[in-house]
Amino acid sequence: MPIATPQSVSADVPFLSPSLKEKPYFTSSSKDSNIVSEDHEVHITDLRSLPESELAGFTTDNSGFQWVKHESKLKGDELFDEEKIKNEYYPEVDAFLKLTLGARRTFIFDHTTRRAPPPGEKFVFGADPQARGPVPRAHVDQTPKAGAERVFLHLGEDAERLSKGRVQIVNVWRPIRGPIRDYPLAVADYRSLNPETDLQATDLRYPNRTGETYSIRYGDHQKWYYIKDQQPDDVLLLKCYESEVEPGRARLTPHTAFFNKDSLTQEFEPRQSIEVRVLVFYTE
Repeated sequence: MPIATPQSVSADVPFLSPSLKEKPYFTSSSKDSNIVSEDHEVHITDLRSLPESELAGFTTDNSGFQWVKHESKLKGDELFDEEKIKNEYYPEVDAFLKLTLGARRTFIFDHTTRRAPPPGEKFVFGADPQARGPVPRAHVDQTPKAGAERVFLHLGEDAERLSKGRVQIVNVWRPIRGPIRDYPLAVADYRSLNPETDLQATDLRYPNRTGETYSIRYGDHQKWYYIKDQQPDDVLLLKCYESEVEPGRARLTPHTAFFNKDSLTQEFEPRQSIEVRVLVFYTE
């Protein structure tokens, strides 16, 4: 039997430009930033085209991300209903992560729903601060400093004790409707990164505090992946913080939305997605 050839798409992805010599920053409203980006053509491999034996190696601890099948009880517009998200979807995510990752406790500290522009219109990140569209910029949501601070920001009197055990921040990302064709989510394999050259701490300025994310510099050693025609039951887990650093263990997952040029010749509904950001604890 012939071996299937992995399939990929090419896309122009914005990365942090090396021309910026000061620490990058942006505000939570996206109105102010000194970030200088430059586009690079990236070949993004379709996870669906890989053999099962290879897919098994993509886990939150190996690659930083993991593709898991999980069907939510909430469908379509129910995942834009803030009350249903917090009262019904959050408990689903809690149970799902405990089962999938072996977590003992979780704390969901926020979520974001996103809608892409109508077909034919390219989304420009930051052009409308009120529009929560796809984020076409290679990044990681937290640095180790910001990840550790999140425990104390949200867990009150339990924070000191919980921070002494293993802590992660995991994003649970799923389409609200599928298939996603216009702005898929791409993720980079942590094993293909050079943390010394690829990661740049970036200030995220809120009205009352300053957080920190990573901007990503381009490197042709990086390996990027996506799920072609991703459906609502195709859930991506993205590790954004890991407190226990060990050789061979992924610490984070660079990710970005990308404009899929192949969608120009297809019929599709504009992307709709929900991402839930979760503190994951392995002790209670």
